[in-house]
Amino acid sequence: MNNHQGYAPTSDEGRLHYRIVGSGPDTVVIPGLHNLEADLTPLTRNHRLIFYDQRGRGGSDPVQDDSLVWSDYETRDVEAIRQHFDLEQTSLIGWSYLGGVTALYTLEHDDRVSRLVLMCPIPPRLPSPHITLEELDKQTESRIDPLGVKRLEEMREAGIDAKDPVAYCREHHRVYRPGQMGKPEALARMRSDPCIYPNEWPQNVGQHWKKHLPPESIKFDWRSKLEAIKTPTLVIHGSEDFPVEASREWVSALPQARLLVIEGSGHFPHLEAPDIFFPAVERFLSGEWPKESAAPPQR
Repeated sequence: MNNHQGYAPTSDEGRLHYRIVGSGPDTVVIPGLHNLEADLTPLTRNHRLIFYDQRGRGGSDPVQDDSLVWSDYETRDVEAIRQHFDLEQTSLIGWSYLGGVTALYTLEHDDRVSRLVLMCPIPPRLPSPHITLEELDKQTESRIDPLGVKRLEEMREAGIDAKDPVAYCREHHRVYRPGQMGKPEALARMRSDPCIYPNEWPQNVGQHWKKHLPPESIKFDWRSKLEAIKTPTLVIHGSEDFPVEASREWVSALPQARLLVIEGSGHFPHLEAPDIFFPAVERFLSGEWPKESAAPPQR
């Protein structure tokens, strides 16, 4: 079994932290190493997985220049990983915002991508008619334990966020991640530990998003471009995540796509419904559509 790590250079002299695990006849590239590598291990039995941290995150180099972030540069980073490992073709798994990145990469390099999994992706357009950022914030806040928020305030008052940022980061995840989950008890299954990386400490992640993606700048609509993607694409959506209509827009715009809705799951289907998520992804990567997935009624 492959199991080693290192750094791949970006086109603008940065470095992307990567780790290779698993073995099999095909290769799957997955951005978001810090959040996913330890929790997608069931896929290592049949596939060679190359995880990497996107720029400014996890173990990759911090990004100082605010202009060198977001989709233009991050799609180039997917290509940097492909070239670094001399991959003729690869499958991609993109989770959340990285679903958008991997889809845009596939748009530019359709011949390089054999299969694409969009795992609880961001909507293909923002602002979205299906949910606003304010509504999403309210939904998230309604699931968060206020006593946990108070505990974090006390930790900050005691200076623990500065004295022991790893401990504070781990507690921050325990408090806030359930806000994105339909089954918060599934957080106990999480084995990834992003907090070992300073880039992932809440104060640093917060500044990363605040500087690079202020809410007023998040405006895009990719739908009209997506018809150029011929790669088979599986869109996975948790029914307790943001409204399923957003993922239906992906499937309606993509020529070869199907939607798998996992009931009761939120933004972490690999943790909340592993008995559904992993068999479905395995079946799709092997060349077949999961039985539970559905194509849009009309094209």
